[in-house]
Amino acid sequence: MIKLLPFVLIPIIMLSGLMCWRYLTNQQALSASQTIQQETTLNEVPKTLPAVGTEANTASLQDTTTQASPVPRNTGSTVSDSRIKDVESAITNLRARVSALEKATPSVPAVTTSKYPLYIPLGSGGGPWGNADWYKLDEYMVTLNSEDYAGYSSMQLEVNFRLAEPTGKGSVRLYNVTDQAAVSSQVDNSTATFSTQTSGTFKLASGQKTYTLQMKSTEARSLFIQSARIKVNF
Repeated sequence: MIKLLPFVLIPIIMLSGLMCWRYLTNQQALSASQTIQQETTLNEVPKTLPAVGTEANTASLQDTTTQASPVPRNTGSTVSDSRIKDVESAITNLRARVSALEKATPSVPAVTTSKYPLYIPLGSGGGPWGNADWYKLDEYMVTLNSEDYAGYSSMQLEVNFRLAEPTGKGSVRLYNVTDQAAVSSQVDNSTATFSTQTSGTFKLASGQKTYTLQMKSTEARSLFIQSARIKVNF
């Protein structure tokens, strides 16, 4: 009987150890599962919150947001529109003033400006000459072309001359050598003092011509010429 006892005790001990090991393992697993459930319970957010609390919190949050962040106004657009309206109003007023000035301002007649007279020198200093008939003075010869004085209205002969004695009369005129024709430009002087005499108006023959002075005096009295020129009027 004693010999069989070890064979009986050993299986019993082994079975008891196995059962003890399983028990401990189950306890550890159970403890771990409970710990996980507790953590899950702590971290889980309730699916629904109390209705009153939720509405109150939402209203409070909306009020706070409204106070902290007011809705911005589109001030830039408003200012731009205001400026545009001001500019348009100013332009309208300006147009009205311009229109009023145009109606009130009388029309000014066009003013035509005339050119200053042009002088053509014929010569200076000469004499004495004495001839009872017209005598040609080659010292005062000049070639002229009427086309060089486009737009001129008339010409006049100006001669500064005198007689040697204050008796009788001395005369000077322009002569067209090319056409051998006198120009209606005679001037007279009956004094012994130099003075400038101006002829009436005349026009030159068309084209290029050669001109000079002619003189004569009563009883062939001596005559002196200081200067002579043609005045061109426009």
